Amino acid sequence: MKKELFISAATIFALTACSESDKAAGGTIEDNNASLEEWFNYGLDWKESAYAKIDGGKIAMAEGNKTGSRAECTADSATFAMTIQIEDGRSISTQQATGLGDSCDSIYTAFKTSCTSSPNSEFFVHNALISKGCRNGAFKAACVINEIEDGSASALISDFSAVAAKRCSDMSKGAESSTGRYETPSSSKKNEGFSSSSSVIEEDPITPQQPSDTVVTIDSSKTLENYVLQYASSAEQLSFDNHVIAYNGSPKWACIEFAEQATGVSTTDLIKNSPIIQINTSDIPTCFPMTAKLMSEHPTEKECRYFTTLSNDGTQPTGHVLSNITNDELEFTSAYPSGMCARTDMFQSVFFLIEDCNNEINPTDPQTTHKSLNSEIWKCEDGQASPSPIVYSYMEWFSGKLIKE
Repeated sequence: MKKELFISAATIFALTACSESDKAAGGTIEDNNASLEEWFNYGLDWKESAYAKIDGGKIAMAEGNKTGSRAECTADSATFAMTIQIEDGRSISTQQATGLGDSCDSIYTAFKTSCTSSPNSEFFVHNALISKGCRNGAFKAACVINEIEDGSASALISDFSAVAAKRCSDMSKGAESSTGRYETPSSSKKNEGFSSSSSVIEEDPITPQQPSDTVVTIDSSKTLENYVLQYASSAEQLSFDNHVIAYNGSPKWACIEFAEQATGVSTTDLIKNSPIIQINTSDIPTCFPMTAKLMSEHPTEKECRYFTTLSNDGTQPTGHVLSNITNDELEFTSAYPSGMCARTDMFQSVFFLIEDCNNEINPTDPQTTHKSLNSEIWKCEDGQASPSPIVYSYMEWFSGKLIKE
């Protein structure tokens, strides 16, 4: 029997529900030989530029027509990695950790219990740790679901992103060092780096790797106009400001690096003010690769300038709209599902691309206002923790005016 796989807040860390099988009691890496090692290594060959920075870690999504993700966290000597891949109606999730200390048993038990309590799945543990659960703060386990509900892949990936961000953030608390931790250079160090008389050696700035235009696929359905119709019945209820030509709710690490370098402050500080940052057309692929490809295929004849700004995602799931822009104020509207829905709460940045062809906008630190919309068409009902219909709040979306017949 199939089971819908939207994970509630209470069980979100387990990622996917698994069921009892013989493997739960005695499955090891050797049972499926190399295939299990391939599951644990999923995403290890992805380029660093594919990763987005999250507080305490990093996360990347599979590209092309594949559906999957990998997240990694480090906190001092502790490490944690998790993956998910979905193909041919089957979901495979893995978790592996070292140096977790006292928290290891509860994390491992939650994963195993969720896996062994539902049908159509198998649970595997590394042979070195078989029947031991956590040993010395380490474990390595996998859960396979052999049947997933049609259309559930997007919800699984969205939940994966949410739990990865929370796990990495929790691990980084109190740690002296962690992966992806946002740090703002002190003003004294920044001044030293730019001083001609300073004895401090200035390092070359990191240049974000530009996505290859040839591998970017245009999804013509991902327009801003279609995005808002997931939450509202008409543009009168919810719409982007007409200067906004793109939104990216899942920016790559290189995009976050660009914003930090352009302003000299960390992303955690940036989202407090949502500055308007001028961006060259050559840098647009870093944050908006699909939009950049459309712009190159259909160049405008006008003289235009481009800007980007960002906002905190807040709770998930949430729709994000930059609904009004003036030279000194930005208005953001967050769309929430109505009803009693399970939500998560962690740091995540979403980016917007602004086009100005009439010299109406300047790079500033504008005032920001935040409005909310409780959707009447996206909601949780009948005791369900997950809203329906399924919406796509993240990824990249672009203005329909960029598509020419």
